[in-house]
Amino acid sequence: MENLKSKMKELIKNEDLYIFTIIAIVFFGALCKLQYAPDTYSVFTNELMSSVKHFLSCGRIVTAVAAYGVMGILKLSSEWTYILSYVFAVICIIIALYRLNKLIQKDIKNHILSAIIATLILINPFSLELFLYIEKGIMVLSVLICVLAVEQMDKFFQGNKKSIIWAGILMVIANCCYQGTVGLFVAISLIYIVKYSKNVKQFIANNVIVALTYGIPALLNFLLVRFFFTNTRVNGQLILSESIMKVIDGTKRMLVNSYDLLPKYLFLVVIVIILGIIIYKAIRENINAKQKALKILGAFYLIVGTLFATVAPQMLQDTNSIWFVARSSYPMAAIIGILVLYLFSKFDIKEIMKNVIICILIIFLLIQYVYFMNYTRDNYIGNYIDKQVSLEINQEILNYEKETGNTIDTIAIYRDKTPQYVYPELKASGDINIKAYSADWCVSRILKLYTGREFNVVESNQEIKEQFEQKSWDYFSEEQIIFENNVMHLCVF
Repeated sequence: MENLKSKMKELIKNEDLYIFTIIAIVFFGALCKLQYAPDTYSVFTNELMSSVKHFLSCGRIVTAVAAYGVMGILKLSSEWTYILSYVFAVICIIIALYRLNKLIQKDIKNHILSAIIATLILINPFSLELFLYIEKGIMVLSVLICVLAVEQMDKFFQGNKKSIIWAGILMVIANCCYQGTVGLFVAISLIYIVKYSKNVKQFIANNVIVALTYGIPALLNFLLVRFFFTNTRVNGQLILSESIMKVIDGTKRMLVNSYDLLPKYLFLVVIVIILGIIIYKAIRENINAKQKALKILGAFYLIVGTLFATVAPQMLQDTNSIWFVARSSYPMAAIIGILVLYLFSKFDIKEIMKNVIICILIIFLLIQYVYFMNYTRDNYIGNYIDKQVSLEINQEILNYEKETGNTIDTIAIYRDKTPQYVYPELKASGDINIKAYSADWCVSRILKLYTGREFNVVESNQEIKEQFEQKSWDYFSEEQIIFENNVMHLCVF
């Protein structure tokens, strides 16, 4: 007990914990108010067991249990469910930053630099999307668990053989939280493979160990989804040639455009700059040619290994389900921090160059912060417009019902000539900030949330469909609704 009290006092007095709390609030504090993604409307309006079964079908067992516990047992409201998930996500990212920073400080003695590296790795440009879903708490928990697994891997490489068991268990849990982040374990572990490999044989062995620690839990989760649950992402058709082309195109968008979460080419340019410094330092070092080559190859190994850990899971899905977005590419966005960690752990960097690099990294983080805030602001604006559209539709329904005595309980969904998945002038990326009305399956869900009604969805009428396809709207108009007895024909735009 005394030992526990002593650790608690030490933790409370630790400045790093407060620094990372501030960093987490700076980047994600604006999301403290309830916000929606299209999936959120489904979670809040579907039957609880429907959402639980959906999470189970995706292999996210921890998320399913959490959803049942929060909304089923505790019966928390939508607002309180969001608050709990948000607070838990912030706590998880703070702890993850703190633990990773402690691990990094074994090789990086400069506290400012180690904190920046930890932030670059975990609060990377693609981390924003993890905070935009109602299950954000569990998605970020998977990040924390990956960091804890890396800690165990570090202990294993130092000689504690039992640690590999704990690393494997942690990775099983991480996969059951959210599979899109688990590649982070590989990405960070690559650094420690390089660090603890004294020869080629040991390097190969360490790679195999990390691959198995990552691969076996991922395979178990895949088999669970494949044989115990039904999920179209792993049960559909795999066309290898098409899958390869989609992966190549997705990788280009990830590296060059950064899914528009950064200025075009910035992500790639920063990687090239750090890589260039590593190559320069290796060439300038007073070591033999073989050692120079190994240090340079080490940097390329980190890039290729991290890219593989990010991209490989996409190939396990059926061709139509391959979808490169920020949340599923999270590990790759950590590469800048990983390369900086490699640079400062492998080379003696003079004070002037160190300060220049720190300035570059801070500027990068500031740009990332600006983009985070722009997307966060536009998310709330989009949510507001979605709500107003829903309330206007509800008013049209009420007016019609009052005039005719009919009760609207069925909807048919149509699209205009130029359907858009985001409202004009709002920033969007992949699934981030898309309109609730851009997805047919979400229309009945958002209407239920704001009208309190359950609507049956039926097939569209061909004549009305052709009529709507001749028109184009940017915002809602009453002309987008045609009533017919108990049916509302609704054109989304």
